[in-house]
Amino acid sequence: MERHKAQGTDARAAAAQRPKVQDVNAQIAASQQPKVQETDAWVAAAQRPKAQDADAQVAASQRPKVQDADARAAAAQRPKAQDVSSGARELDRASDSEAPGSYPVLVYCRGGIGRVGRVRLDWLAEFAAFGRIVMAPCYRGGESGVGHDEFGGADLEDSRIAVRLARAIPGADPARIAVLGFSRGSINATDAAIEEHASRLVLWGGLSDLAVTYEERIDLRRMLKRVVKGSAYKLPDVYLERSPIHMAKRLNCPVLIMHGTEDAQVDYGHGERMYAELRRLGKSAALTSLEGLGHHMPQETRMRVLAGMFAWLEAPPNP
Repeated sequence: MERHKAQGTDARAAAAQRPKVQDVNAQIAASQQPKVQETDAWVAAAQRPKAQDADAQVAASQRPKVQDADARAAAAQRPKAQDVSSGARELDRASDSEAPGSYPVLVYCRGGIGRVGRVRLDWLAEFAAFGRIVMAPCYRGGESGVGHDEFGGADLEDSRIAVRLARAIPGADPARIAVLGFSRGSINATDAAIEEHASRLVLWGGLSDLAVTYEERIDLRRMLKRVVKGSAYKLPDVYLERSPIHMAKRLNCPVLIMHGTEDAQVDYGHGERMYAELRRLGKSAALTSLEGLGHHMPQETRMRVLAGMFAWLEAPPNP
């Protein structure tokens, strides 16, 4: 019994101590065998230059962003509405190396208010066709949507700045800067002609007395009370200050008044009274009565009117 157990014990001990060659060799082989496919794949992935991404990144970093740069430069140089409103923006005149040329200038002051009566590019093109540099201010609260149009209040500064900008344009003749005011633009144009010493002033279908406009245009009373902060009865002095007929005594340049005899927006009487006041004050003034015409007119007729206006601008001033 003891011999058999000893033999069994020895056999089990030998079996336990005997190395399992096949399993051990398999494990060693498995642990030492390089996982070529996976290792090579990782190394290749880590070392492989991502040509497409790298080239794209380099190209993106080195590529000049022309459009963005131009946009930023334009934004930096563009007059800011807020600065223009405060009058704080410095306006540089043409340098001595850019001597004034022979181009006369026309600064056009639009009519209406806000989005009504916006600057019309086709009109500007018609003006420019007569050989003039054309400048047209957009009043605050209008095309830009910035600020508030006061119908002859703080917005007057916008037209003054337009004249100063026009005078600074290389090639512009600073001695021949005319200002044209259409409809309500007569307020802005008259003020700009006075404050910026324009060479000529044209009032086309322009109102001359804002208090009279308040009386005549019942449909405009609500707007006028809102922007002027009261009615013509409550604030007569404020309405008077916004009236070209009141500014007339300060004008020192020749004035042309063009007015349709059938104008339903701004009565022909505005033109007549403005002309009479200018003559009373001894100012150089001319009145062109546009017989049978209203506030607006067909293009063919308008071009004939413009031809007469530009002929007056080039002619010697009336006595």
